[in-house]
Amino acid sequence: SSSKKVLTIGAGGEVNLLLNQYSKKNSFDLVSFDIEKKMMPDIMGDICTFDFKEEKYDYVVIVEVLEHLHSPHLAISNIKSILNKGGKIILTVPFIFPIHERPYDYYRFTKYGLEFLFKGFTNLKIKERNSWLEAINVLFVRLVMDRNLISRFLAPFFIILAYINLPFIWILSKVIRTDFITTGYLVTASKDWT
Repeated sequence: SSSKKVLTIGAGGEVNLLLNQYSKKNSFDLVSFDIEKKMMPDIMGDICTFDFKEEKYDYVVIVEVLEHLHSPHLAISNIKSILNKGGKIILTVPFIFPIHERPYDYYRFTKYGLEFLFKGFTNLKIKERNSWLEAINVLFVRLVMDRNLISRFLAPFFIILAYINLPFIWILSKVIRTDFITTGYLVTASKDWT
């Protein structure tokens, strides 16, 4: 079959729902992978150590998962080994972002740490998810995720304030350009043909 094979690491969630819909419309083979049985993945295992045998993929999608892995460098190495030559990885990670999925939230990555993790890839692109002021705004909105009742009570007010401030935030973000704060990064990279 000439159909592209796509592995998505971290089963479930909106991204995988969209990938499933997209795969049906565009005829590519989508395989889900997760360490949690309750996520009902096609393959269950630890991406840091799982042996895929001879299985290869054209694309690997890993959205908001790397921060939850005990050994991200092993995961990236394993992903590279299962990519076909010229294959691509698409990955997102948080940077300035609240702790989530406790106690399995281990890491935050700078763009320099990501460059180091992906040093064996080509066509590496790392893009900030948003501006510094948008990141600060998001942190207020994310108070809704906090366990503290006062934070949860105040969160709706911060959400309203965040929307009211959007035009001001957009303008100020354009005037003061800096990459020192973002909520996270989008990474794309390729496995070399050689």
